[in-house]
Amino acid sequence: MSRPRVLCVSSDRSTRAAVTLSLTDAPVDVVIAQRTDHAIERLERETIDAVVIDARTVVNVASLVDTIETETDQTPTFVHWGTGGADVAVLGEVVARADETVSVDRLADAVTRRIRTDPTAELTSDTDSSAVETEVEDDRQLSVRELPDDLRRMVSTVRCRLVDVTSPLAVERILREEITASDRFTVAWVGEYDRGERTIVPWLSNPDAEEWSLQRTFVIGGGDHPLLERAVRTRELQVKRYDANSLDAVPFGDQAYDRGVRSVAVAPLAADGELFGVLAVYSPDSISERELDAIRMIAVTASHVLETIVVRGQLEQQSRTLHRYERLVETAGDGMCVLDGSGHFMTVNDALVEMTGYSREGLLAEHASILLDDADVDAATDTIHSLLTYGGNTDTLELTLETKTGETIPCEVQIAVLVPDGEFHGSVGVIRDVTERKRRERKLRERNERLDAFARIVSHDLRNPLGVAQGYLQLFEESGDPEHADKIRDGLDRMETIIEDVLAIAREGEWATDTEPVDLESIAHDAWDHVSTPQATLTVADTTTLEADRSRLLRLLENCFRNSVEHGGAAVTVRVGLEEADGEEGSERGFFVEDDGSGLPEELRNRLFDPSVSSSSEGLGIGLWIVREVATGHGWSVVATESEDGGARFEFET
Repeated sequence: MSRPRVLCVSSDRSTRAAVTLSLTDAPVDVVIAQRTDHAIERLERETIDAVVIDARTVVNVASLVDTIETETDQTPTFVHWGTGGADVAVLGEVVARADETVSVDRLADAVTRRIRTDPTAELTSDTDSSAVETEVEDDRQLSVRELPDDLRRMVSTVRCRLVDVTSPLAVERILREEITASDRFTVAWVGEYDRGERTIVPWLSNPDAEEWSLQRTFVIGGGDHPLLERAVRTRELQVKRYDANSLDAVPFGDQAYDRGVRSVAVAPLAADGELFGVLAVYSPDSISERELDAIRMIAVTASHVLETIVVRGQLEQQSRTLHRYERLVETAGDGMCVLDGSGHFMTVNDALVEMTGYSREGLLAEHASILLDDADVDAATDTIHSLLTYGGNTDTLELTLETKTGETIPCEVQIAVLVPDGEFHGSVGVIRDVTERKRRERKLRERNERLDAFARIVSHDLRNPLGVAQGYLQLFEESGDPEHADKIRDGLDRMETIIEDVLAIAREGEWATDTEPVDLESIAHDAWDHVSTPQATLTVADTTTLEADRSRLLRLLENCFRNSVEHGGAAVTVRVGLEEADGEEGSERGFFVEDDGSGLPEELRNRLFDPSVSSSSEGLGIGLWIVREVATGHGWSVVATESEDGGARFEFET
């Protein structure tokens, strides 16, 4: 006749441990389902005599209870909440009660009584044990009550002493002390199984307490230790009676035989599919069935405790790791956040709070759109979708963060998706303020544009003195007049000065460095001489002294004059004069350069100083860009407008 089967539904190892431990002595088999769908599958294909549901970890308990009632309406169902006095649901009805608390010690009687009779009572668990789950594997296992008195006391004492144990060596000490306290057994030891090395190494909490040295390593898999190897392979208790001719068949066989040992039992210490080690028990006589049952019960209890210790250690390690990660996240210089699957903030660190100006409470549970515009939200969503679709780990994109005050911050965001067990739970974002990087990029871009412009500046500005020098060279060849040679020399000197200026500007980025008092009329005539103007006329209406870099101001005027000649006609008249301050006659605020040519196209006036714009197909627009750069380098402003004669006029406010 098969034994009753109890289904424990819980994703928490502590709950499974409580249920399994409490039913250790009951004539039942415990089977496990970690999720609701797994429980339903077992109910459909297996015979289940009772169900214990952990309401803390099972989603939609009421639905599961309804399914149990539908599938097997006679199956006793217990819903418990993990602590004494908690809410309890019985027989498929989720009913809030707190008038009776059933401890784990009474769990076996409660379940077996409900299986055999009409179930009517409540069940709760007041334990905090950690992960244990196993299925009773030997039909010979009895209740501890059916053991002989000395064995029952041994098993009960071991269980009591192991309740609060937190160290594997303490487990070894307790098992050794209690097992060898009986005349039935001579020696007992616990060996740890090293899965990587495939060895068993005895634990020695007190080496001096043993009759012989246990400092030995047993290699598993080579056939040298058959008793240990069978226990490891089958995960079932092994027993061997041996004599002087089979000393190698058992661990420490020769030393044990010399001390009167004739039988050895090796029980695996395993739980939840994981082997922790073995328990070896030595006896001077043959080991009886009841003694084997007692050893088996002790091994099961020790296995549960060892798994609890392992799980507790893992949880502590995870807690320490989590704490370190939390500290890293909180102290990270970059903003960091965790969003749920719908894009709502679940976690934010101090850096993100400081970056955005919001409080932590002001961001938590809010949607990411509180910081991002619709386009950036869509871009982030597309990135997450791409990671989920193509299996990438992380991706990076640039977004603009809007702070609480409405300011915008250019950011680089690295996004990773959270997909434990293949299910999307949300995303993690690392947000870096790239304002400074953008500034450097912009500065580098502007510098590159300047360098590109300098190449055109050289070709553009050198055309004036080069053209003049070529003209005087032709006259010199025709007449031989030394005066023309002086003009050629002046042109070449001007070209050299322009080249030096361009190199200096390229290196230093400054359009005005060494300033000195400069007479406007004098420098205007010098600039006119450097421009090829055979039919044009220059008039200087007024003069003043300017604090300027003479070489750079000379180039400003050269480019203004050349622009007038090229766009206003060969016979254009150019006029230089002073600008008076508004309402203050005789008070100067700058100077102007104007002509009586065809004027400036209205649609180009706001873009004349862009080097890519020109009002003629021959020009490059570089000349007026130089005019603006020189003016800006001096701290002046320049405005392009129309003269009284309809020509071009440039006003410089100094």
